[in-house]
Amino acid sequence: MKKLFVLVVLVSMLAACAQTQAAPTRDPLVEALATSQALQVQGLNMIQTQLAQTEAPVVEVATKLPPTATPLSTQPAAPAPVSGDLYRSPVQTTDVFNEESAWMIAEPGVILDDTAAWVIPSVNATHFANVPEGGFTYFSLGQGKIVVDGFTIDLPYQEGNNYLVLIRGRIDDGIVDKDLNETAEVTDFIPGHAIWSIMPPGAYVSKGWFMQQLVVSTSTGGTNCGATGCTTTHVVLFDVDSHTYQVFEVKADALNNWTLVN
Repeated sequence: MKKLFVLVVLVSMLAACAQTQAAPTRDPLVEALATSQALQVQGLNMIQTQLAQTEAPVVEVATKLPPTATPLSTQPAAPAPVSGDLYRSPVQTTDVFNEESAWMIAEPGVILDDTAAWVIPSVNATHFANVPEGGFTYFSLGQGKIVVDGFTIDLPYQEGNNYLVLIRGRIDDGIVDKDLNETAEVTDFIPGHAIWSIMPPGAYVSKGWFMQQLVVSTSTGGTNCGATGCTTTHVVLFDVDSHTYQVFEVKADALNNWTLVN
């Protein structure tokens, strides 16, 4: 009987040891990490649920203005000309020869007085003349060729004819230390008879002053046409910015009547 009791006790102890060995050992650090991961997953699930329930934002699409609508910008256009367009000064004119030449010759306008520095070349060689930014260059010659900004003004000799040429330089951009002067190359003239000078800056060349040049060209002759002047004067106007080019024919007996021939 005693042996049987001992045997039962041994079997019980062995069973208890087996259960103890089979039970996994719990690590507190591992349990903490598992708990933290579970909480993070739970938090992400809650955020996704709230985003799905939130109303989608309204996206405003800009409406294209129709052509007749008032533009949003009310800024005035810049005074400088668009490349290729003839710039017309906003200065109001009081007297002009005609509408076609009014962009260049009008009152109030600038003049050349006795202080002007005239060039009268005495040798048959290529000469160069300044075409000032914001100003003008004036030529009087019986024949010649003037090249400026890649444009050639051809002035062939014609009996009883003189050319009065006005070139308007680039529009003054108002920027200090930025040079927009151009250089005109002058060739094929008769030495001692061609004459030119730069003119002061301004909106226009004076109509009254230019009329005086026409009178000289068709009466006393100046450096061309002899003592009694030329029957015909061709007035040539050129704008450097737009390459606008005009040629007018003016007769000695009708200096106010200009015929646009080119």
